[in-house]
Amino acid sequence: MSERTRLPDADTRALLQQIAARLAAERPQHPMRPSIREALALTFAARRHGHGTARAEWAEQQILKHAPAVEPGTSRGRYAEELRQAAGGAR
Repeated sequence: MSERTRLPDADTRALLQQIAARLAAERPQHPMRPSIREALALTFAARRHGHGTARAEWAEQQILKHAPAVEPGTSRGRYAEELRQAAGGAR
């Protein structure tokens, strides 16, 4: 099994689900961009584990490891679905 196909740990799954919920709730029809993916990973990891902590840095890395790359033309709502799948399925 490759590293990419493994399910993330419970903390990362929860963070992916939270990011997905935000994207689905806020302008889901707007385009998703790689910079938004990176900003949300940082924001949600820091909110959960404290700004500048080693745990937040690790959580951010795990989010980015498991969150799929943003394909051109993908909407925020569609990307939210992809994040839910990366977290192990829709809730």
